[in-house]
Amino acid sequence: MTVLQINRHIVRLGVVALVGGIAWLSDSAVAMHAEHTVAQESKAVSRLENTPDVYIGGIPYTLAALTKEIPYLEVQSLDVEVPKLGMVNASTTMRDITITPQQVFSGKFEGAPVSTYTRGISLDGVALGRLLGITDLSIANPDNISPIGGTAAEAELTGTLPGDTKKSTVKVALRLVGEQFHMNVYDTEDPRLIKAFTLQFDTRELPLPAQATSVKLHGGSITFEVQRRNIKLKSTQLSPLEIEGSEEKAVKDAEQKAEDTAEKVNEGS
Repeated sequence: MTVLQINRHIVRLGVVALVGGIAWLSDSAVAMHAEHTVAQESKAVSRLENTPDVYIGGIPYTLAALTKEIPYLEVQSLDVEVPKLGMVNASTTMRDITITPQQVFSGKFEGAPVSTYTRGISLDGVALGRLLGITDLSIANPDNISPIGGTAAEAELTGTLPGDTKKSTVKVALRLVGEQFHMNVYDTEDPRLIKAFTLQFDTRELPLPAQATSVKLHGGSITFEVQRRNIKLKSTQLSPLEIEGSEEKAVKDAEQKAEDTAEKVNEGS
């Protein structure tokens, strides 16, 4: 191979690399525009103070103009303040979204058919602790039990009961029975611990569009989810959360719950 042939080969490779780089940058720009559009629309319909994070799956993104499908879209808001619960993490995920080429470039997915739609809210130890009146609550997986989902799960809770100086640890069963969520202690007969760590509430009170259909333990948080199939997307469904939060009210609710828990666990003592 002569020097001239080598130079031509290098030039061709350079041109291919340049064209590929321009195509990648163009695709990224279109994807970022779509994600920004979804984020702003989600923020507007959910009355969130901060713009949620948006991720649209599929590489290259603009290939969806030909396939007419986006495999995955997620809208997520972290540390959102809601009444009673305090800070929560919320997300909306959609799989297999059928869209038009125009929607690919505009980022406006109103009316697009969605195969699987899931909205979830995660309560960490602080949020669950506010419901129980235990300010230092932590959540973990019980020994030798893998995280599961559906209508049943289990967790290990550790926290200091009001008036105590040492932490207590219990294992609890998490169950969905219709619209009701039940959390029951199963590894002790201590009445104080049973009273302190038992919880029941209507999942329709959560910032979800309907009663929870799944509960699971993941990453030190209890996650409630609502899942629907074969829907046509409305802009309001992009929101990860539907309740406008109040930090001041959440703190007052937590203080009142701590007083109620102290009263409850000390009954008869």
